[in-house]
Amino acid sequence: MPGIVANLLPAVIEAAYHAGAMLAAEFVRPDGPRFSDHVTAPIDVEMEMYLRDRLVSLFPARFVGEEAGVLAAEANGFCWVVDPHDGTRAFLEGKRGSAVSVALLRDGIPVLGVVYAPLSPDRGQDMIAWAEGTAGITRNGALVPVDLRARELTVDDVVFLNHGVWQRPIWNSAAVAPGRFMPLPSIAYRLARVAVGDGLATVTLRPVNAHDVAAGHALLLAAGGVLTAEDGVPVVYDTDGQSRPFACIGGAPRVVDTLRTRQWRGSTEDRREPRVMLSWPRAIPEEKVDRAVGCLLGFAAAAPFDSAARMVTAARSVLAGQAPEPTVIGAMVRAVATGADVAGLLRTAGTGDSALDTALAGALRGATQGRQGVPVEAAMLVLTARPMDRPDSEWADDLTDLAEALLSAGRGHM
Repeated sequence: MPGIVANLLPAVIEAAYHAGAMLAAEFVRPDGPRFSDHVTAPIDVEMEMYLRDRLVSLFPARFVGEEAGVLAAEANGFCWVVDPHDGTRAFLEGKRGSAVSVALLRDGIPVLGVVYAPLSPDRGQDMIAWAEGTAGITRNGALVPVDLRARELTVDDVVFLNHGVWQRPIWNSAAVAPGRFMPLPSIAYRLARVAVGDGLATVTLRPVNAHDVAAGHALLLAAGGVLTAEDGVPVVYDTDGQSRPFACIGGAPRVVDTLRTRQWRGSTEDRREPRVMLSWPRAIPEEKVDRAVGCLLGFAAAAPFDSAARMVTAARSVLAGQAPEPTVIGAMVRAVATGADVAGLLRTAGTGDSALDTALAGALRGATQGRQGVPVEAAMLVLTARPMDRPDSEWADDLTDLAEALLSAGRGHM
C-alpha cells in the first residue's frame, strides 16, 4: 500500500500546479479577484471542483473539501482532505502567500501532503510535497533532507506567524524570542516551510480544521516535527477526515514546547499602519516582479545594515514622489521604478567600497535570476530583521511588497 501512495504523488503534484495556475490567473484580473465577501471567492470553489474530480479519478476515496464539503465513497480507509485555497482573506486583500493544500489520510494518518504556493512573496512558485514510501520531502522537485527532532530555537531561526502580526512587532518579537518572526497568510504553507527547514515552528491563534492543516501536517511528520493544539494535545483526525477545531503550534518538538509557554494574546501594543499598499490591477508580468524582488532582496541580503537601510529609505522616497539620493543605491532604486536596464547598470557599477560592491553583486544576481538567486536563508534574515533601535521606516521586512510597488508605480520592465 505505501507503494500505491508514493505512485500517486506525481499526479497529485501536477493537479496542484494546475489549481495554482488558476489562482495566479485570478490574481492578475484587471479588476482584481472576484469575491462574494471578504473571506469567500468563486475561484476557491472552481479550484476545489477541479481538484475533487481529478483526485477522486486518480484514487477513489472519500473527499473532504473546505468549499463543497464531503463527497462520500465506498469505505477503503482513505480520505482526501483538501483546502483548494488556504489564505483567501489575505489573497483578496492583495497579499501573496496563499496556497493549495492537498492531503491523503489512511485510517486518519496523513500519508501524503502537497502544498503549493503559486505566488509566494519571497520564493515565487513554491511546491513542497511528500508521500509515504518516497525518498523524502521535495521542494520544486529537489530532495530536501530536514530533521527537526533535536532542533532548538536560536537567534537566527524563524517562527512563521499569521500575515497580520507585523502590526505588533514588539509583542510578537518577544513571543518568539530568541528567534525571529515572519508573517505568511496560509497555515498550510507555513507548516510546509517549517518542514523544509525555512523556520522551526509556526503558530496560529485562530481555530483551524483538518482541511487547513492536514497536508502541512503530513510534511511536518516527514521532517520529524509535531503538530499540537494550543493545549498541547496532538492533532489527530478521525477516519472520516475530520478534526476538532483548534488553535495550533507546529514544528520542531522542543521549539513547540517552548512556544506553548509564551504569551500570545492580550497585547496592548498599538497597531502599526502598513508602509506599502498594493492595489489592483496587478498587471505586471510575474517574471518582472520576480526580478524586481530579487534585485532589492539580493542587495539587502549581501549589504551591511546601514547600506540596506539606505536602499529601503531610497525606495520609500521614490514611492512618495521624491527623488532618491544621487548615489549608485539611488540609481538602482530609480531604475527598478522606471523600468530602466537594472542589470546593465549593476554590471558596470563599482564604488571601490568592497562591502557595497558585494551588495551590488547580490543585486545583480537577483535582477537576473529572480528570487531564487537569493539563498532562502539570506532572504529570511532580511525579511525578519526588525532592529528596535532603528525607525521602522528603515526595516526591510516588507521588502517584497516594496519591490513590487516600485515596479508597479512605473509600470517598468527589467
